[in-house]
Order: sequence, then C-alpha cells, then structure tokens
Amino acid sequence: MQICLHSAQFFPVIGGIPQVSYTLANYWVQQGHQVTVVTDTPAAVEQDTTFNFPVIRCPSFASWKLLLRNSDVIVSKGYSIRHLAAWLISGKPIIWIHPVYIPEIVESNKIKWRSLIRILLARAILPLAASHVYVSHAVEKQIGSPKGLVIYNPVENCFRPLPNIIIKNDFAFFGRMDPEKGVNTLLEALAICRQKGKVYTLDLYGFGPYLAEWQQSAETLGIETQVRWYPFLRGDELVEAMNAAGVVVMPSQWSEPMGLVAVEAMACGKAVIGSQQGGLGEVLEGYGMTFENGNAEQLAECMIKVRSDPDLRLNLEKKGYERARDFTPSTIGDKYLQLFESFLKHPLRV
Repeated sequence: MQICLHSAQFFPVIGGIPQVSYTLANYWVQQGHQVTVVTDTPAAVEQDTTFNFPVIRCPSFASWKLLLRNSDVIVSKGYSIRHLAAWLISGKPIIWIHPVYIPEIVESNKIKWRSLIRILLARAILPLAASHVYVSHAVEKQIGSPKGLVIYNPVENCFRPLPNIIIKNDFAFFGRMDPEKGVNTLLEALAICRQKGKVYTLDLYGFGPYLAEWQQSAETLGIETQVRWYPFLRGDELVEAMNAAGVVVMPSQWSEPMGLVAVEAMACGKAVIGSQQGGLGEVLEGYGMTFENGNAEQLAECMIKVRSDPDLRLNLEKKGYERARDFTPSTIGDKYLQLFESFLKHPLRV
C-alpha cells in the first residue's frame, strides 16, 4: 500500500503531532508499505536523511498532483485548508485524524475566523472524506460529528523500564512551558506540600515563553531550592530521564486531547498524576491519579499520598505499565492499516 501522510507539523518541531506522525510512518514502513510524509514545516535537506521514508516539505499544488497520482490513501493528521482542494481533486480516499478540539468561534465578542473554518471543515466539508479518526473519546464528543473511530496515539517502543536507574527526584514534569501545560499549578502544589511539612524535589524538562516567569514564581513561592530546570530531551535521553523520575506529573490546565507524555511515562514504569478533564483523564482513569484541572490543593494531596504510600505507588506503576501496552506502535498502527484496507475494499461501508 502507498500511504501519503500529511502532518502539518513535523520535525524539527517538537510536539505530539510530529512525534505521532513519525511513529505511525515508521511502523507502516516496517510492515512493508510505502509511506511519504508531507509537511508544512520547512527544514534543511540533511534533516530528512535520518528518516526511513521520504519527507516532502511545503509542497506546491503541482507537487501534490504528482505525489497523489501513485498514492492509495491520504492520511491527514490535523486540519488543512491549504491542501484540501488538491486532495479532493485527486479522487483518493482521505482519512482524517482529529488530534485536537475545535476551539470556540467567538472570543471577546469577535469572531475567530480560523476557528470557524475549522468547524466548517470538520462538520460540513470533511464528511466528504473517507473516514474520520479521533485520538480520544473526549475529542470525538467535543467535535460531535461526523461519526468516526477512536484510535489513540501510539507511543514509541523506546519508552520502557530501564534497569539500574537511580531515581533523581520525587516528581518530574516533561512538556512545554506554556500556560496550558499547568506548570504554575504544579509549583503552587509543591509549595502547599512544603507548608504541610512535605519537602519534595521537582525536575522540569522543557522550554517555552513562560520559563523565566515560572522560575521567578518558584523563587516567590520559596521553593527554588527544590526545583531544577532542564531543556527538552528526546530519544534515549528522554527515556532515561523518565526512568529516573520518582513520579511523573502532567498538570495540564487545559483538557488534553489525549496526553501522550502520560503514556510514555507509564511505558517507562512510572506512576503518573494528571489533570482529570479531557483525553488525559480518560487515559489515566483507573491507572493513575487525577485531580481537578488547575486545583493546586488537590494536586498537592495526590503528591503527598503517592509519596507517603509506597504500596500505592508500586500499584500505580504496575497498572500504568499494563495500560501502556494499549498504545504500542503495532497495536495502534495495525488499527490504521485495517481501516485503510477495509476502506479500499469496501469504500461505501466505512
């Protein structure tokens, strides 16, 4: 099968969409399929040589025409207005992966036109596509229509427990330093724990526009000696850092569409605490500890509980590791392949 995978964002951009697109493309190639990744992210030519599939960046309409001539199926992760005409003209089946929620179209009494276009795409134009996939039941429920399948995002096999790793902290955070990721809530919770006589260490891995502000916040809260800041990590370094974490916290302020970091941590055998709304709470339900989004008091209670009860932590580590098996590249990648093959055989039944 020849698969054309469009990923609006791709490496060197760091984030869930580039990582998931890479994981899927890599697995499909390993299964003997021909995959071409097309992205709107520019990069130097030498950066493409590290992949075992071709990467076409910032294609023109003419480039799409040539590419789709030999493609069996078009898979798009996210929303794209720019390339939709070329896809529809090609007559090839389109599989649309919905990785995020559709935002509100009105904000401060002003119409958010990009959000309105997304809604039109998802609910009016995109039913023309072959099939729709949602990365969680939370995303499916929020978008509402059209009908589709829920297939979670996959996690690379490199995320696994490592032997003889020394635990370097009580808690760790991995992610962007943006308001939606909730680092401010985590810092407040750490301060609340301190007030209750529980002094924990916290390592934060990531970068973003709020890094300096949150470093200042740690000083203001009087917890700066408990906190260490590190840059983004990838590959083996990230796996080692997750293994060296006591407990991984994903304190997102917003409702995560799925929560890839939580699954990566569970695959490394780590207990996870995460905010309960959206896809993150869905993934962690029954397998991790959750708290109300933005509620530092509740987060502090979870932190104290998991650190004070070794049996609880061990149980969460075991359950989380079992849960992570549902997100392997083979499990998720095969679900997509079955969907593609089913549509190509019976396009009107999907």
